[in-house]
Amino acid sequence: MTLSAAALEDGQSAASSLAVKKFCVNSSGNPAFGPIEEEIASKYSIPTIPQGETSEASYTHCVHILPYEYNLVKSYAVGIQPLETSSSDRRRANRKKKNSKVTQMQPTFIDFCPPLNSNLGKRVGGQRQGGEMLLKAVAPAKYTNEKGGAIIYDLTAGFGQDSMILAAGMTGQVHMVERDPIVALLLKDAMRRLHLIAEEIDENRCSSLNEKLFLHENDAVNFCRKRLVDLNDKSGDDCAEAPDVCYLDPMFPPRTKSAAVKKNMQILHGLFHTNEESDKDNERWQQEQELLNEALALAKSRVVVKRPVNAPPLGTSTDVPYDMSVPLPSFELKGSINRFDIYML
Repeated sequence: MTLSAAALEDGQSAASSLAVKKFCVNSSGNPAFGPIEEEIASKYSIPTIPQGETSEASYTHCVHILPYEYNLVKSYAVGIQPLETSSSDRRRANRKKKNSKVTQMQPTFIDFCPPLNSNLGKRVGGQRQGGEMLLKAVAPAKYTNEKGGAIIYDLTAGFGQDSMILAAGMTGQVHMVERDPIVALLLKDAMRRLHLIAEEIDENRCSSLNEKLFLHENDAVNFCRKRLVDLNDKSGDDCAEAPDVCYLDPMFPPRTKSAAVKKNMQILHGLFHTNEESDKDNERWQQEQELLNEALALAKSRVVVKRPVNAPPLGTSTDVPYDMSVPLPSFELKGSINRFDIYML
């Protein structure tokens, strides 16, 4: 059992981008998992550490190979375990008991075939699709075509949950774009298992997701620029089509509240360094403006951006006068925690 060549491409680039964080691979001692652990460690230039000794070496994250089973399909999953304790976790522990310890988060992996009775399984399985604000904002049903449905580019895929929900709706293709090498590794592994399940089990849900989901490991801005060139001169990927909708869920601005966030978001915040105040706000705004403008240039019909309910539009700030570098949303859909800004083209 080894990772596919596609799952381990661009290893040198990936290794260099991991320098800020201290990653390791858990050496489980399982003979079946050993080759996979070694292959990942080699490709990403990160050490293997015997099980139980990762915290002693001050690593921030540990990659685990975990057993995985779905009905009759038995395989493995590549998971990530944060080894750091966030400041908000420490504060909560101190409030409960002065000397209490924070329980270390267990490894987690991306699963594109979540259990049907789970919260995500119900959202992907259609039981809650009618109430999804994401689908109302993206409105894939407005762009159905002879090829089966709307083409959507999720330019900030993260752990792929929004892409899953979109793919379960009236879509033809959902292209996930992710630049972080470890997150991309988890997504590739989830795609491998999805393909395996779709081949071996006759289940409409997984088979449909397998046909609709596509993954691109790339920086979103670079991806948009290259795709636009390919579309204009008909070169590159022969299957490339302009997206009806570009969807953006960039990491939210630094949090000012200590309330807990969901497990997956805690992990992403830790991987992307977004859970602390930054002294590079101007750089972040410029990157947001660049990303939004590239998405607006590529999409045919609309761009949808997920934001905290009280945050300014992407690429703007309440502390800096609006400078017309990016357009403002055409309209918005508000929830209790988040909102969706919609830019009509």
